[in-house]
Amino acid sequence: MLYNEHAYYIILRRKSRGNEVLYSVGGEGGITTVLRLSGKNAGRGYKRSVEALAKQGAAIPLRVSSSEQVYSVREDLGPVAGSYLILVRRAKNIEKWGKFFSELLDGHYAGVAKAFSTFLEMAMELSKIISSKKYSRDYAISSVVADALSSALKQFVNKITSSVNSSSSSGL
Repeated sequence: MLYNEHAYYIILRRKSRGNEVLYSVGGEGGITTVLRLSGKNAGRGYKRSVEALAKQGAAIPLRVSSSEQVYSVREDLGPVAGSYLILVRRAKNIEKWGKFFSELLDGHYAGVAKAFSTFLEMAMELSKIISSKKYSRDYAISSVVADALSSALKQFVNKITSSVNSSSSSGL
């Protein structure tokens, strides 16, 4: 399984053209960069993920400087953090998704963390299948797959949260 015997890293690099967020997985064979985010909201998505993980004692700073921040993510939450980064890819409302991620880690959505781990595995497997030798792949998850699954994850989270919220408001 993806989450056994791996180390997970979330990295923020501050560059002259803006922030870059990398999600990497390491194991016996070395470290692989799985996903890259950039753009105006990348830094905010990174900050929300690290804050939520740190609240759970699941983010350990390895290197923090003015140009780079590297955090190790606890093994059981590494795949969940990776799926969160897929979720916030091209997201306009980082605060909404950050709140959900924090609530997810607090245990408000039973079973969804496991589903997020499965989404990350699916993204990596689909990227292996879809990738073509014509195109160089710098990341384990292709941008086409990341974009598609980001949209799917947003719909998934919206349905789950509305279902849970309507159940709790009706007294179920």
